[in-house]
Amino acid sequence: MSSVGRGVSRSVRPGVGTSRLGKQTAQRIVNAARELLMKKGYARFSMRNVSAHAGLHLGNVQYYFPTRDDLVNALLEDTEARYRAAYRKLLTGAPAERVARFRKVIEFNLQDIASLETRRFFIQLWALLSTLDGDSDTLLNRLYRSDIQQLGECIAALDPGAEPAQIRRRATLLAAMIEGLVVVRGAHSRSAVEIKRLMADAHKMGMQISLGRAGDV
Repeated sequence: MSSVGRGVSRSVRPGVGTSRLGKQTAQRIVNAARELLMKKGYARFSMRNVSAHAGLHLGNVQYYFPTRDDLVNALLEDTEARYRAAYRKLLTGAPAERVARFRKVIEFNLQDIASLETRRFFIQLWALLSTLDGDSDTLLNRLYRSDIQQLGECIAALDPGAEPAQIRRRATLLAAMIEGLVVVRGAHSRSAVEIKRLMADAHKMGMQISLGRAGDV
């Protein structure tokens, strides 16, 4: 997903990164971390390699993010912010009619996972989080809690009469379908025509899940 404007990360060491230059430097580090993860993979994700990729001294990176865990948390915050900004932009130009509006949400997500950049980033991010002893489950839950919340907000607008528990279940199932396609989409077929059919069926299923009609699929 393309870069969007964001405020300074909550994971920046308290008392730093408050000036305009500080915010820019903190974001530069997070952007470099994201690019390194996509290009080199989780095994090369270290503070030293991130600093080299950002064109900064290691001490400069550690001034903003003292530990790798701090940087990973900032990367998660950045990911959440990117998607929230993308949803805002998408919904600003979406049709007012509820179903047509939500179709845009489904289309956006399916187009997003069609991107090699998106698939590469999330597969490497999952692997990176699994290396953080004791924190991997918490961080994964945090990542998908944000995803489910944002999808839930869109489903609530689609079906205002649905109970909160229903909305959360639907959002969870929709998130699971979308994230599963990140992994298996490429393995399904090399045929562009078949991939198009797969994604068309995924769109239909996503709508059925979100409307609470999954049993009708």
